Amino acid sequence: MDTMRWSEPSRSHEDGGPPTIKNHSVTYFGGYLYCFGGYDGRRNHMTLLLYSIKDQAWIPTTQSQLQHGLRGILVDGTPPPGRNGHTATLATYGDDATSNTHGRIIIIGGWLGAGPLAASDVHVLEVSGGGTTLRWYQPHMQGCPPGPCNMHSADFVSNRREVYVFRGGNGREYLNDLHALNVDTYEWRRVETTGCLPQQRANHSSALLETTNELFIFGGWNGRERLNDIHILDTETSNWTCPHVGGVLPHPRAGMTLTALRGRLFLFGGSGTSSKCFQDLQILDRKEMSWLDVEQSESISTSNGNGNGNNMNMGNLKCAGDNITHGHSRNYHHHHDYREDEMSYNTMSAIGSTTTSRLMDWRSRDTSHAYHTTLPNPNDEESVPTIIVQGDGPGRRAGHTATAVNRRLYIFGGSCGSEYLNDFFLLDTDPPPNAMVTEPASVHLFERRLCHFLNTEDFSDVTFVVEGQRVYGHKLVLSIVSDCFRAMFTTGFRESEANAEILIPDVSYNAFLAMMEYIYTGRVPAELVELHHITDLLELSDQFFLDNLKQNCELLLQPHVSFDTVEYLRQVAQKTNASQLLSICEHYVRNEDNAVVAVPPDRNHS
Repeated sequence: MDTMRWSEPSRSHEDGGPPTIKNHSVTYFGGYLYCFGGYDGRRNHMTLLLYSIKDQAWIPTTQSQLQHGLRGILVDGTPPPGRNGHTATLATYGDDATSNTHGRIIIIGGWLGAGPLAASDVHVLEVSGGGTTLRWYQPHMQGCPPGPCNMHSADFVSNRREVYVFRGGNGREYLNDLHALNVDTYEWRRVETTGCLPQQRANHSSALLETTNELFIFGGWNGRERLNDIHILDTETSNWTCPHVGGVLPHPRAGMTLTALRGRLFLFGGSGTSSKCFQDLQILDRKEMSWLDVEQSESISTSNGNGNGNNMNMGNLKCAGDNITHGHSRNYHHHHDYREDEMSYNTMSAIGSTTTSRLMDWRSRDTSHAYHTTLPNPNDEESVPTIIVQGDGPGRRAGHTATAVNRRLYIFGGSCGSEYLNDFFLLDTDPPPNAMVTEPASVHLFERRLCHFLNTEDFSDVTFVVEGQRVYGHKLVLSIVSDCFRAMFTTGFRESEANAEILIPDVSYNAFLAMMEYIYTGRVPAELVELHHITDLLELSDQFFLDNLKQNCELLLQPHVSFDTVEYLRQVAQKTNASQLLSICEHYVRNEDNAVVAVPPDRNHS
């Protein structure tokens, strides 16, 4: 499962920043994004805009801007007339050592805002010196040009040194002819193709996948409806195919972007029926030949102040396994047996067979039962890979640009309805992993694992004898929870001796074991339903200074207050200093019409 991440790069600028535009072009070369043309709702633009990836800032390119002392790059030559719906295609040149330092951005066609037909001209921005020297010029063309074109697509096929232009509209009709421009000789040729030719369309999108030398055409508008088909041209054989594509197809649309990056095609935005703009990210995997499952992630979970993202409530904590008796049964309605998992072979070999019966692999125990995450069915297979996208991406738009820079995709501008945009987003298709704290903190390990030591001899250093049966305990655990136990183990009494055996008289075994379960698990046994079981536990909670347990017992006893029990429970409350229970009993007597106090039940009353 891949993860990708949206973010907004810095939009700092020294001279007002970019205009709100659509149907412009953005090309990347030498550390800069080159933005040209576009329409702002009133006029076409002709100023070249540069965005520095390193500085994350728009920089000036005109003489007037530079005269004001602003740092930038001066562009020589005569720029093309303002236009929109054109294409700007980067072609690099030079030998292997310098191919990354020289390039040409080739502007083709577009809508000039006047006349019945689109433009048919070609302009070149020469880029050299790593992007420090820029010059506009209009080359002398040879061959048979394609003619006027607008809302077409153009892609550089590096191994052929040609720009492939798939015609869109010319101002009068929709077209589907394919032309190639040699970037060294500026000679046009018509590309004769075979196979499943795409139907006429404009405002479509295209991308060249360099690893396979395939040209992809997606969607667009054919004059009657919006499209969502995929056509692939093998630039080696000039053969068109219309492959079966798996996954969920994107909605038909026009004015979207399609960008090749890392063996995949990234589709974003566009305009659908009734001019509805989209803001969805769709990813076509060439190897799978399928649209992938793209899911927007919620906010990334971060650890809390305890260094653990898990929420654990001690009062609701349940231990792994069902029950724990370890040789001693309880007389409640249900029995709990907190089972020990088998240890690994390596651990058994390391510590010996005698000790292994008393220890366990904590990690395997923690992940069993209650803390076990259900594993997927091994027979289930995902139909397509899933991409998790984090962060807030661009809003709805069409007529924007999407430009690949290394592993990132830069989205800029566009419009949605009457709103024109100049915002900037980038999608990191391979973001660095975030270090996260996912393992539980020590305090949560205590909560999770303490229950396994309930009434076991493992590390036990005190034994209680209750009704002739032994209950094993741990002085540290008992002292942390109960001030009574802490005093018992630290005042020099016999109980403080190592491995002391302490007789607990006049207490039922079941009640004492229930109290110990509360100390080790933080919960009151759910089986406490009988009146005398609860009152026995209430008396123990008072004796051993367990105030939370006392309040839980008062809560459990409240439904038991009745005409027959109120006097008995009032006496229990007074004996155990249970102020809440006493108030409940007094309230009952106060509000019971003609209440006659019953004879208190004896200890065996149930």
